Amino acid sequence: MKLSKTIAVSLLLAVSVFFLLGGCTQRVLDFTVVSSKQMELRVKDTGKGNRVEGKDGVYWLIMIPLGTPNLKEAVDRAIESAGPGYDALIDGVIYSQNYWYIVTGYTGFKIVGTPIKTSELKAELLKDGKDVGLAMQGVLFHSSLGLSNDEAIANLGIIAANDLDKAGTETPR
Repeated sequence: MKLSKTIAVSLLLAVSVFFLLGGCTQRVLDFTVVSSKQMELRVKDTGKGNRVEGKDGVYWLIMIPLGTPNLKEAVDRAIESAGPGYDALIDGVIYSQNYWYIVTGYTGFKIVGTPIKTSELKAELLKDGKDVGLAMQGVLFHSSLGLSNDEAIANLGIIAANDLDKAGTETPR
């Protein structure tokens, strides 16, 4: 009887440790200028930076999150790590991260992408005679440029905000 109790407790402990010491990272989204469709954007090498990474996450304590992870913050950190002049990302991947360690854990986002200087992209699009405002609707901009892509595009001087509203090209917030 004593042996079976010991085996049961050991088995319960082993199963508990198995479930409490777990974690995962899952790929959330691949993006090409944050579009689910393949897009062609020609940016000169001088307008592209080396691949960068940004993260934002929070820890858990006894199943209670100590905040909320913010994907936009992860994007901003990635762009900021590229250096001055870069204000958008292309060709990237967004990951969701979750880890558990007995009574604590971590959940967050990681983004990896190629930073670009939209001023160089704008010059290329204008040279090719393309609609710059429409072409840049799907770009993931740094939040300092505005709360929405429309606002960022207007702040960059690509197209006036009221022209975007007239054209009916407002992007979801």
